[in-house]
Amino acid sequence: MPPLFRNIRLLIVALLLLTGACGISGVLAIARQPAARDAALLDAYRRWNERTFDAYRMQLRDRGCRMEVDVQAERVRQTRYATRPCEQPPVAVRDLFDLVERHGTVRRTCVSRGCACDDVLSVRADYHPTLGYPRTIEITLTPTPNWRHLDFWQAVWKMRSLDACNDLPVGSRVLTVVALTPLP
Repeated sequence: MPPLFRNIRLLIVALLLLTGACGISGVLAIARQPAARDAALLDAYRRWNERTFDAYRMQLRDRGCRMEVDVQAERVRQTRYATRPCEQPPVAVRDLFDLVERHGTVRRTCVSRGCACDDVLSVRADYHPTLGYPRTIEITLTPTPNWRHLDFWQAVWKMRSLDACNDLPVGSRVLTVVALTPLP
């Protein structure tokens, strides 16, 4: 066999091994999702579902904006704002749990350089010790490589680096439940 074909064959084998190693490491990374985070979320759900009231008033703060929502059967019935309407829409505790569950999902696709980068949502929550509702939710949007799209690989080629999304800004905000009071 000519040396050129032998080298091509070796290159193909090396690429296959590298692809397999990347796939295995990706599976292991997914499998190592923090079990403590999931357990804390499940425990918080359990405590919230064991509450003895169905109606409540919740005060929320988001980026300096304050709102107060009255909730009945996990549906927002009335909203009051301290000064101006907030960017965050009025929510019930169920909606806060839904937000926490979106940790690790793609929030927006194709945020930069065509479709080279997606915004991935990271959510960290602190739960009320008795009632279990999320008291503080830190939300971060991080530009992340969209490996599956040709635009990413074109950006890598152009920039001569795999860091095609690292120079993009990371956005974050904190949503805080200031108070939650049962209603009669």
